[in-house]
Amino acid sequence: MMITLPNHPDWFLQAHLAATLDERLTILKQPPHKIFLAAADGNESYRLLKIRYPHAQFQEFDSRTDYLAAAQSLRKAKQNWWQKISGDLPVQIHSDQLPDNAMADMVWSNLGLVHQDNPRQVIKNWASALKPDGVLFFSHFGPDTLKEVMTLWRKHDIIVKAQRLLDMHDLGDMLLHNGFYDPVTDMNMLTLQYTTVERFIDDMITAGIWQTLQFDNEIEAVRILADSWQHQPVHHVTLELLYGHGVKKQTIPDHTSTIQFYSPSQSVKS
Repeated sequence: MMITLPNHPDWFLQAHLAATLDERLTILKQPPHKIFLAAADGNESYRLLKIRYPHAQFQEFDSRTDYLAAAQSLRKAKQNWWQKISGDLPVQIHSDQLPDNAMADMVWSNLGLVHQDNPRQVIKNWASALKPDGVLFFSHFGPDTLKEVMTLWRKHDIIVKAQRLLDMHDLGDMLLHNGFYDPVTDMNMLTLQYTTVERFIDDMITAGIWQTLQFDNEIEAVRILADSWQHQPVHHVTLELLYGHGVKKQTIPDHTSTIQFYSPSQSVKS
């Protein structure tokens, strides 16, 4: 069943993740000129990156038509008259596949893994899109996401799989195997309070979490949630937030080696 965005999606989770990633950009010494946005997240990532890198060129990739449309609609609504005339919007591509031509200075993916089935292939594609020494920044959800809700479903014998919710150490290994040196992955827990099951499900759909869940009986799973909210008006829901970044290694052709040159003023100790 195809799940589409709610009529009025709230992008607060994407905003929180994008802001956290944005704080880490202070480690970069040179501003990126070409940035690939690997997933639409409302206008959250583009808004922050455009402020930080006003001269960068942006392209946005996503196979989810409704996510692309929502992002561009938000941008158009906030444009001033000059931006409307100049067409100052990122180019959008209706695909999750980035060009594998090593042209991007930065790949930025705010929850771009959550709707894709093969994270290894995705990260391999991200690496192939980056120039040598290009940088990757991304966010994702870990396996402890929705642990309270998962426990509730298990008590009622509802089988739910969430194979796209990945361990941060596994993601770090994927980065290493795809040519990123000194990759960094970390996590923190975010607890939300919900007073209605409808708002909870809408937010999980907007974040892409609900679509990752594979139910043996989704209708019954929703009924159990609704019944639980009737008996307990406030529910705490935990999300495991994952962050990662890495730098793409310089690739050296086979049968070649690097040569380092030192100025005469440098002394070499043997």
